[in-house]
Amino acid sequence: MILSDIETFIAQLEKRLVNLQPALSFAHRAFVIEFAGTPKSGKSTSVEAIRHFFSRNGFRVHVLAERAAVCPIPMKGHLFFNTWCACSMLAELLANVEADADIIIVDRGIFDALVWLNLQLQRGEITQEEAGTIDSFLLLERWRTLIDLVVVMNVPADEAMSRENGQRITKKTGSIMNEKVLSTFSESVSIAFKKYSDKFSGALQHDTSGQDVRQSNTQLAGSILDFLEAFLDPEILVVSREQLASLPVDHDGAFSETAAKNALNCIAKHGRFVRRSQAETDDDLVQIIPCGILAHNDKVFIFRRKETDSKYRLYGKTTILEATHTIKTVEFEDKGLLLEDALSKRIARSLFLGRKFPMQLKGYCWDHDEPVSKRHFAMVFEVTIDSENTAEDLRKKEFRRWRGPSRAGEFVSWNELDSQSEDLNLEPWSKSILWHHKNVK
Repeated sequence: MILSDIETFIAQLEKRLVNLQPALSFAHRAFVIEFAGTPKSGKSTSVEAIRHFFSRNGFRVHVLAERAAVCPIPMKGHLFFNTWCACSMLAELLANVEADADIIIVDRGIFDALVWLNLQLQRGEITQEEAGTIDSFLLLERWRTLIDLVVVMNVPADEAMSRENGQRITKKTGSIMNEKVLSTFSESVSIAFKKYSDKFSGALQHDTSGQDVRQSNTQLAGSILDFLEAFLDPEILVVSREQLASLPVDHDGAFSETAAKNALNCIAKHGRFVRRSQAETDDDLVQIIPCGILAHNDKVFIFRRKETDSKYRLYGKTTILEATHTIKTVEFEDKGLLLEDALSKRIARSLFLGRKFPMQLKGYCWDHDEPVSKRHFAMVFEVTIDSENTAEDLRKKEFRRWRGPSRAGEFVSWNELDSQSEDLNLEPWSKSILWHHKNVK
Protein backbone atom coordinates (compact mmCIF):
# COMPACT_ATOMS: atom_id res chain seq x y z
CA MET A 1 0.00 0.00 0.00
CA ILE A 2 1.62 3.26 -1.14
CA LEU A 3 1.14 6.54 0.74
CA SER A 4 -1.66 7.84 -1.48
CA ASP A 5 -3.54 4.57 -0.99
CA ILE A 6 -3.14 4.90 2.80
CA GLU A 7 -4.51 8.44 2.78
CA THR A 8 -7.50 7.31 0.72
CA PHE A 9 -8.09 4.36 3.04
CA ILE A 10 -7.88 6.58 6.13
CA ALA A 11 -10.39 8.99 4.61
CA GLN A 12 -12.75 6.06 4.03
CA LEU A 13 -12.31 4.90 7.64
CA GLU A 14 -13.07 8.37 8.97
CA LYS A 15 -16.19 8.58 6.84
CA ARG A 16 -17.34 5.23 8.26
CA LEU A 17 -16.81 6.61 11.77
CA VAL A 18 -18.96 9.65 11.01
CA ASN A 19 -21.73 7.36 9.75
CA LEU A 20 -21.37 5.20 12.84
CA GLN A 21 -21.76 8.05 15.36
CA PRO A 22 -25.59 7.84 15.55
CA ALA A 23 -25.34 4.12 16.38
CA LEU A 24 -23.51 4.93 19.63
CA SER A 25 -26.92 5.46 21.22
CA PHE A 26 -27.75 1.80 20.49
CA ALA A 27 -24.91 0.39 22.62
CA HIS A 28 -25.62 -1.08 26.05
CA ARG A 29 -22.01 -0.46 27.17
CA ALA A 30 -18.56 0.39 25.85
CA PHE A 31 -16.90 -1.74 23.18
CA VAL A 32 -13.98 -3.53 24.86
CA ILE A 33 -10.79 -4.41 22.95
CA GLU A 34 -7.95 -6.43 24.47
CA PHE A 35 -4.47 -6.19 22.97
CA ALA A 36 -2.21 -9.19 23.54
CA GLY A 37 0.82 -10.71 21.85
CA THR A 38 4.57 -11.09 21.79
CA PRO A 39 7.05 -8.51 23.09
CA LYS A 40 8.18 -5.99 20.48
CA SER A 41 5.27 -6.80 18.20
CA GLY A 42 4.27 -3.11 18.33
CA LYS A 43 1.46 -3.57 20.82
CA SER A 44 2.02 -0.39 22.84
CA THR A 45 2.47 1.66 19.67
CA SER A 46 -0.73 0.23 18.20
CA VAL A 47 -2.70 0.83 21.40
CA GLU A 48 -1.77 4.51 21.28
CA ALA A 49 -2.41 4.77 17.53
CA ILE A 50 -5.87 3.20 17.84
CA ARG A 51 -6.72 5.35 20.88
CA HIS A 52 -5.66 8.49 19.02
CA PHE A 53 -7.53 7.51 15.84
CA PHE A 54 -10.88 6.96 17.55
CA SER A 55 -10.49 9.89 19.99
CA ARG A 56 -9.75 12.37 17.22
CA ASN A 57 -12.86 11.17 15.41
CA GLY A 58 -15.24 11.86 18.28
CA PHE A 59 -15.22 8.58 20.21
CA ARG A 60 -14.60 8.55 23.95
CA VAL A 61 -11.76 6.07 24.56
CA HIS A 62 -10.53 4.82 27.92
CA VAL A 63 -7.28 2.81 28.12
CA LEU A 64 -6.61 0.35 30.93
CA ALA A 65 -2.82 0.34 31.13
CA GLU A 66 -1.00 -2.98 31.39
CA ARG A 67 -0.33 -4.13 34.94
CA ALA A 68 3.00 -5.94 34.39
CA ALA A 69 4.98 -2.70 34.71
CA VAL A 70 3.66 -2.10 38.23
CA CYS A 71 3.57 -5.70 39.45
CA PRO A 72 5.41 -5.94 42.81
CA ILE A 73 6.42 -9.56 42.12
CA PRO A 74 9.93 -9.63 40.63
CA MET A 75 9.70 -13.09 39.00
CA LYS A 76 8.50 -12.28 35.49
CA GLY A 77 6.81 -15.23 33.81
CA HIS A 78 6.14 -16.94 37.14
CA LEU A 79 2.63 -18.17 37.99
CA PHE A 80 2.32 -15.60 40.78
CA PHE A 81 3.37 -12.77 38.44
CA ASN A 82 0.89 -13.83 35.78
CA THR A 83 -1.92 -14.32 38.30
CA TRP A 84 -1.33 -10.89 39.87
CA CYS A 85 -1.39 -9.20 36.45
CA ALA A 86 -4.50 -11.07 35.30
CA CYS A 87 -6.49 -10.43 38.49
CA SER A 88 -5.42 -6.78 38.69
CA MET A 89 -6.50 -6.19 35.09
CA LEU A 90 -9.76 -8.06 35.64
CA ALA A 91 -10.49 -5.86 38.66
CA GLU A 92 -9.82 -2.76 36.52
CA LEU A 93 -12.11 -4.04 33.76
CA LEU A 94 -14.97 -4.83 36.16
CA ALA A 95 -14.61 -1.40 37.74
CA ASN A 96 -14.69 0.40 34.38
CA VAL A 97 -17.01 -1.65 32.19
CA GLU A 98 -19.86 0.81 32.83
CA ALA A 99 -17.63 3.87 32.54
CA ASP A 100 -18.69 6.77 30.32
CA ALA A 101 -16.67 5.65 27.33
CA ASP A 102 -17.47 4.41 23.85
CA ILE A 103 -14.38 2.20 23.62
CA ILE A 104 -12.29 0.61 26.36
CA ILE A 105 -8.83 -0.67 25.43
CA VAL A 106 -7.27 -3.33 27.64
CA ASP A 107 -3.49 -3.62 27.33
CA ARG A 108 -2.85 -7.30 28.22
CA GLY A 109 -5.85 -8.92 29.86
CA ILE A 110 -7.57 -12.29 29.95
CA PHE A 111 -6.21 -13.61 26.64
CA ASP A 112 -2.66 -12.58 27.50
CA ALA A 113 -2.97 -14.46 30.80
CA LEU A 114 -4.10 -17.55 28.89
CA VAL A 115 -1.00 -17.34 26.69
CA TRP A 116 1.28 -17.29 29.75
CA LEU A 117 -0.74 -20.07 31.39
CA ASN A 118 -0.15 -22.38 28.45
CA LEU A 119 3.52 -21.42 28.32
CA GLN A 120 3.93 -22.25 32.02
CA LEU A 121 2.17 -25.59 31.50
CA GLN A 122 4.43 -26.37 28.53
CA ARG A 123 7.50 -25.61 30.65
CA GLY A 124 6.27 -27.86 33.44
CA GLU A 125 6.03 -24.95 35.88
CA ILE A 126 2.42 -25.72 36.80
CA THR A 127 0.41 -28.94 36.95
CA GLN A 128 -2.35 -29.92 34.54
CA GLU A 129 -4.85 -29.59 37.40
CA GLU A 130 -3.67 -26.06 38.21
CA ALA A 131 -3.82 -25.10 34.53
CA GLY A 132 -7.38 -26.45 34.21
CA THR A 133 -8.57 -24.55 37.28
CA ILE A 134 -7.03 -21.24 36.21
CA ASP A 135 -8.19 -21.77 32.62
CA SER A 136 -11.80 -22.19 33.81
CA PHE A 137 -11.54 -19.09 36.00
CA LEU A 138 -10.16 -16.89 33.23
CA LEU A 139 -12.78 -18.12 30.76
CA LEU A 140 -15.73 -17.63 33.11
CA GLU A 141 -18.50 -16.38 30.84
CA ARG A 142 -19.41 -13.37 32.97
CA TRP A 143 -16.15 -11.55 32.31
CA ARG A 144 -14.97 -13.33 29.16
CA THR A 145 -18.03 -11.93 27.35
CA LEU A 146 -17.13 -8.41 28.49
CA ILE A 147 -14.29 -8.50 25.95
CA ASP A 148 -15.73 -7.88 22.49
CA LEU A 149 -12.53 -8.16 20.46
CA VAL A 150 -9.11 -9.67 21.11
CA VAL A 151 -6.30 -8.28 18.94
CA VAL A 152 -3.39 -10.72 18.99
CA MET A 153 -0.14 -9.27 17.67
CA ASN A 154 2.82 -11.43 16.72
CA VAL A 155 6.29 -10.99 15.31
CA PRO A 156 9.10 -13.56 14.78
CA ALA A 157 11.68 -13.82 17.55
CA ASP A 158 14.57 -12.63 15.39
CA GLU A 159 12.70 -9.49 14.34
CA ALA A 160 11.64 -8.87 17.95
CA MET A 161 15.29 -9.01 19.02
CA SER A 162 16.29 -6.74 16.15
CA ARG A 163 13.71 -4.16 17.29
CA GLU A 164 14.92 -4.51 20.88
CA ASN A 165 18.59 -4.07 20.04
CA GLY A 166 17.85 -1.18 17.72
CA GLN A 167 16.66 0.84 20.72
CA ARG A 168 19.29 -0.29 23.26
CA ILE A 169 22.99 0.42 23.85
CA THR A 170 23.86 -3.13 24.89
CA LYS A 171 22.99 -6.35 23.13
CA LYS A 172 23.00 -8.40 26.32
CA THR A 173 19.82 -10.44 26.52
CA GLY A 174 17.27 -10.51 29.34
CA SER A 175 15.13 -13.18 30.98
CA ILE A 176 12.35 -12.59 28.45
CA MET A 177 14.10 -10.71 25.67
CA ASN A 178 16.17 -13.52 24.17
CA GLU A 179 15.50 -15.54 21.04
CA LYS A 180 14.86 -18.83 22.81
CA VAL A 181 12.19 -17.48 25.16
CA LEU A 182 10.67 -15.27 22.47
CA SER A 183 10.40 -18.21 20.03
CA THR A 184 8.68 -20.30 22.68
CA PHE A 185 6.39 -17.41 23.59
CA SER A 186 5.51 -16.74 19.95
CA GLU A 187 4.57 -20.40 19.54
CA SER A 188 2.45 -20.19 22.70
CA VAL A 189 0.63 -17.16 21.28
CA SER A 190 -0.23 -19.10 18.10
CA ILE A 191 -1.39 -22.14 20.08
CA ALA A 192 -3.51 -19.95 22.37
CA PHE A 193 -5.18 -18.25 19.39
CA LYS A 194 -6.18 -21.61 17.89
CA LYS A 195 -7.36 -22.86 21.27
CA TYR A 196 -9.23 -19.82 22.59
CA SER A 197 -10.16 -17.45 19.76
CA ASP A 198 -13.64 -18.95 19.33
CA LYS A 199 -14.30 -18.44 23.05
CA PHE A 200 -14.41 -14.68 22.57
CA SER A 201 -16.98 -12.61 20.68
CA GLY A 202 -14.32 -11.54 18.22
CA ALA A 203 -10.63 -12.23 17.66
CA LEU A 204 -8.10 -11.27 15.01
CA GLN A 205 -4.40 -11.85 14.43
CA HIS A 206 -2.25 -8.96 13.34
CA ASP A 207 1.24 -9.75 12.10
CA THR A 208 3.52 -6.69 12.18
CA SER A 209 6.65 -8.31 10.78
CA GLY A 210 8.27 -6.36 7.95
CA GLN A 211 5.53 -3.71 7.90
CA ASP A 212 5.66 0.06 7.97
CA VAL A 213 4.23 1.15 11.34
CA ARG A 214 1.68 3.61 9.94
CA GLN A 215 0.52 1.17 7.30
CA SER A 216 0.22 -1.61 9.88
CA ASN A 217 -1.83 0.53 12.28
CA THR A 218 -4.05 1.79 9.47
CA GLN A 219 -4.90 -1.76 8.45
CA LEU A 220 -5.51 -2.66 12.08
CA ALA A 221 -7.87 0.30 12.52
CA GLY A 222 -9.89 -0.93 9.55
CA SER A 223 -10.16 -4.44 11.01
CA ILE A 224 -11.23 -3.11 14.42
CA LEU A 225 -13.82 -0.86 12.78
CA ASP A 226 -15.41 -3.91 11.12
CA PHE A 227 -16.02 -5.45 14.54
CA LEU A 228 -17.14 -2.14 16.07
CA GLU A 229 -19.76 -1.64 13.35
CA ALA A 230 -21.22 -5.09 14.04
CA PHE A 231 -21.27 -4.33 17.78
CA LEU A 232 -22.93 -0.91 17.50
CA ASP A 233 -25.28 -1.76 14.66
CA PRO A 234 -26.21 -5.45 15.07
CA GLU A 235 -28.81 -7.38 13.14
CA ILE A 236 -32.05 -7.34 15.11
CA LEU A 237 -35.37 -9.17 14.80
CA VAL A 238 -38.15 -7.32 12.96
CA VAL A 239 -41.57 -8.11 11.50
CA SER A 240 -43.39 -6.09 8.86
CA ARG A 241 -46.11 -3.76 10.14
CA GLU A 242 -48.62 -5.42 7.83
CA GLN A 243 -48.13 -8.85 9.41
CA LEU A 244 -48.38 -7.57 12.98
CA ALA A 245 -51.50 -5.59 12.14
CA SER A 246 -53.46 -8.86 12.02
CA LEU A 247 -52.93 -9.33 15.77
CA PRO A 248 -55.73 -7.83 17.90
CA VAL A 249 -54.98 -5.18 20.53
CA ASP A 250 -57.14 -3.82 23.32
CA HIS A 251 -55.77 -0.90 25.34
CA ASP A 252 -52.55 -1.28 23.33
CA GLY A 253 -52.05 -4.94 24.23
CA ALA A 254 -53.32 -8.49 24.52
CA PHE A 255 -52.66 -10.86 27.43
CA SER A 256 -53.77 -14.46 27.28
CA GLU A 257 -52.27 -17.81 26.40
CA THR A 258 -53.88 -17.62 22.94
CA ALA A 259 -52.68 -14.06 22.32
CA ALA A 260 -49.12 -14.94 23.33
CA LYS A 261 -49.14 -18.03 21.12
CA ASN A 262 -50.49 -16.17 18.09
CA ALA A 263 -47.91 -13.40 18.42
CA LEU A 264 -45.11 -15.94 18.76
CA ASN A 265 -46.34 -17.81 15.66
CA CYS A 266 -46.46 -14.56 13.69
CA ILE A 267 -42.90 -13.68 14.70
CA ALA A 268 -41.65 -17.20 13.98
CA LYS A 269 -43.20 -17.14 10.52
CA HIS A 270 -42.51 -13.58 9.40
CA GLY A 271 -39.57 -12.46 11.56
CA ARG A 272 -36.31 -11.55 9.87
CA PHE A 273 -33.10 -9.78 10.78
CA VAL A 274 -31.90 -6.40 9.56
CA ARG A 275 -29.35 -3.89 10.82
CA ARG A 276 -30.79 -1.77 13.59
CA SER A 277 -29.93 1.42 11.70
CA GLN A 278 -32.21 0.21 8.89
CA ALA A 279 -35.00 -0.74 11.29
CA GLU A 280 -34.86 2.70 12.90
CA THR A 281 -35.51 4.44 9.58
CA ASP A 282 -37.92 2.05 7.83
CA ASP A 283 -41.57 2.70 8.77
CA ASP A 284 -42.59 -0.70 7.44
CA LEU A 285 -40.45 -2.56 9.99
CA VAL A 286 -41.39 -3.13 13.63
CA GLN A 287 -38.66 -4.12 16.09
CA ILE A 288 -39.45 -7.09 18.35
CA ILE A 289 -38.62 -6.19 21.96
CA PRO A 290 -38.58 -8.89 24.68
CA CYS A 291 -39.68 -7.24 27.93
CA GLY A 292 -39.61 -8.59 31.46
CA ILE A 293 -41.86 -7.82 34.41
CA LEU A 294 -39.68 -8.63 37.42
CA ALA A 295 -41.97 -10.31 39.96
CA HIS A 296 -41.26 -11.32 43.55
CA ASN A 297 -43.82 -12.53 46.13
CA ASP A 298 -46.79 -11.12 44.20
CA LYS A 299 -45.07 -7.79 43.78
CA VAL A 300 -43.60 -6.16 40.67
CA PHE A 301 -40.46 -4.07 40.37
CA ILE A 302 -40.88 -0.48 39.23
CA PHE A 303 -38.05 1.47 37.60
CA ARG A 304 -38.07 5.22 38.20
CA ARG A 305 -36.49 7.36 35.49
CA LYS A 306 -34.81 10.65 36.26
CA GLU A 307 -36.06 13.87 34.68
CA THR A 308 -32.80 14.18 32.74
CA ASP A 309 -33.61 10.91 30.96
CA SER A 310 -34.94 11.58 27.44
CA LYS A 311 -37.40 8.71 27.84
CA TYR A 312 -38.94 10.52 30.84
CA ARG A 313 -40.42 13.12 28.49
CA LEU A 314 -41.21 10.72 25.66
CA TYR A 315 -42.87 7.91 27.62
CA GLY A 316 -43.22 8.59 31.33
CA LYS A 317 -41.46 8.66 34.66
CA THR A 318 -41.94 5.01 35.64
CA THR A 319 -41.85 1.62 33.94
CA ILE A 320 -42.33 -1.93 35.17
CA LEU A 321 -40.37 -3.41 32.28
CA GLU A 322 -36.77 -4.35 31.60
CA ALA A 323 -36.50 -4.40 27.80
CA THR A 324 -33.99 -5.24 25.08
CA HIS A 325 -33.69 -5.78 21.35
CA THR A 326 -33.46 -9.27 19.89
CA ILE A 327 -30.02 -9.61 18.36
CA LYS A 328 -29.32 -12.34 15.84
CA THR A 329 -27.24 -15.22 17.19
CA VAL A 330 -26.25 -18.57 15.73
CA GLU A 331 -27.31 -20.33 18.94
CA PHE A 332 -31.07 -20.24 18.40
CA GLU A 333 -33.08 -20.83 15.27
CA ASP A 334 -36.25 -21.02 17.39
CA LYS A 335 -37.32 -17.36 17.69
CA GLY A 336 -39.23 -18.04 20.90
CA LEU A 337 -36.06 -19.31 22.56
CA LEU A 338 -34.17 -16.40 21.05
CA LEU A 339 -36.55 -13.92 22.73
CA GLU A 340 -36.13 -15.64 26.09
CA ASP A 341 -32.36 -15.76 25.73
CA ALA A 342 -32.13 -12.07 24.80
CA LEU A 343 -34.18 -11.07 27.83
CA SER A 344 -32.27 -13.42 30.17
CA LYS A 345 -28.98 -11.94 29.03
CA ARG A 346 -30.30 -8.42 29.48
CA ILE A 347 -31.37 -9.11 33.06
CA ALA A 348 -28.14 -10.98 33.84
CA ARG A 349 -26.15 -8.06 32.41
CA SER A 350 -28.09 -5.53 34.49
CA LEU A 351 -27.61 -7.50 37.70
CA PHE A 352 -24.15 -8.93 36.88
CA LEU A 353 -25.53 -12.41 37.51
CA GLY A 354 -24.76 -15.67 35.74
CA ARG A 355 -28.02 -17.49 36.41
CA LYS A 356 -31.33 -17.37 34.55
CA PHE A 357 -34.67 -16.80 36.23
CA PRO A 358 -37.93 -18.63 35.41
CA MET A 359 -39.98 -16.71 32.87
CA GLN A 360 -43.34 -17.11 31.19
CA LEU A 361 -44.68 -15.34 28.12
CA LYS A 362 -47.84 -13.44 29.07
CA GLY A 363 -48.76 -11.43 25.99
CA TYR A 364 -47.77 -8.39 24.00
CA CYS A 365 -48.03 -4.59 23.83
CA TRP A 366 -48.12 -2.42 20.74
CA ASP A 367 -49.31 1.13 20.21
CA HIS A 368 -49.38 1.16 16.42
CA ASP A 369 -50.62 4.76 16.19
CA GLU A 370 -48.11 6.51 18.47
CA PRO A 371 -45.23 7.96 16.35
CA VAL A 372 -42.39 6.64 18.55
CA SER A 373 -43.89 3.45 20.01
CA LYS A 374 -45.21 2.13 16.71
CA ARG A 375 -41.70 1.01 15.76
CA HIS A 376 -41.53 -1.41 18.72
CA PHE A 377 -43.58 -4.50 19.52
CA ALA A 378 -43.20 -5.73 23.11
CA MET A 379 -43.31 -9.44 23.87
CA VAL A 380 -44.02 -9.40 27.60
CA PHE A 381 -42.65 -12.07 29.95
CA GLU A 382 -43.14 -12.40 33.67
CA VAL A 383 -39.73 -13.05 35.21
CA THR A 384 -39.83 -14.66 38.64
CA ILE A 385 -37.14 -13.34 40.97
CA ASP A 386 -37.10 -16.43 43.17
CA SER A 387 -34.25 -15.34 45.44
CA GLU A 388 -34.74 -13.01 48.39
CA ASN A 389 -31.09 -11.95 48.15
CA THR A 390 -31.49 -10.97 44.50
CA ALA A 391 -34.70 -9.11 45.30
CA GLU A 392 -32.82 -7.15 47.97
CA ASP A 393 -30.00 -6.40 45.53
CA LEU A 394 -32.59 -5.07 43.08
CA ARG A 395 -33.89 -2.65 45.69
CA LYS A 396 -30.38 -1.32 46.33
CA LYS A 397 -29.12 -1.17 42.75
CA GLU A 398 -29.13 1.78 40.42
CA PHE A 399 -29.64 0.64 36.84
CA ARG A 400 -27.34 2.69 34.70
CA ARG A 401 -28.62 3.49 31.24
CA TRP A 402 -26.00 3.72 28.56
CA ARG A 403 -25.09 7.35 27.77
CA GLY A 404 -27.81 8.49 30.18
CA PRO A 405 -28.99 8.72 33.76
CA SER A 406 -29.40 5.73 36.03
CA ARG A 407 -32.70 4.34 37.28
CA ALA A 408 -33.61 3.17 40.75
CA GLY A 409 -36.66 1.23 41.89
CA GLU A 410 -38.55 -0.93 44.34
CA PHE A 411 -41.06 -3.77 44.55
CA VAL A 412 -44.73 -2.80 44.93
CA SER A 413 -47.97 -4.78 44.89
CA TRP A 414 -50.30 -4.59 41.91
CA ASN A 415 -52.82 -2.72 44.09
CA GLU A 416 -50.20 -0.16 45.07
CA LEU A 417 -49.20 0.21 41.44
CA ASP A 418 -52.82 0.82 40.50
CA SER A 419 -53.52 3.32 43.26
CA GLN A 420 -50.33 5.26 42.54
CA SER A 421 -50.42 5.04 38.75
CA GLU A 422 -51.15 8.74 38.20
CA ASP A 423 -48.39 9.90 40.56
CA LEU A 424 -45.99 7.37 39.09
CA ASN A 425 -46.70 8.62 35.55
CA LEU A 426 -46.43 5.15 34.05
CA GLU A 427 -45.16 4.77 30.50
CA PRO A 428 -47.70 3.40 27.92
CA TRP A 429 -46.70 -0.29 27.92
CA SER A 430 -46.81 -0.36 31.73
CA LYS A 431 -50.27 1.24 31.64
CA SER A 432 -51.44 -1.40 29.18
CA ILE A 433 -50.09 -4.24 31.34
CA LEU A 434 -51.73 -2.78 34.45
CA TRP A 435 -55.07 -2.40 32.67
CA HIS A 436 -55.02 -5.98 31.44
CA HIS A 437 -53.95 -7.28 34.85
CA LYS A 438 -56.98 -5.56 36.43
CA ASN A 439 -59.26 -6.73 33.63
CA VAL A 440 -58.20 -10.38 33.96
CA LYS A 441 -58.62 -10.28 37.74
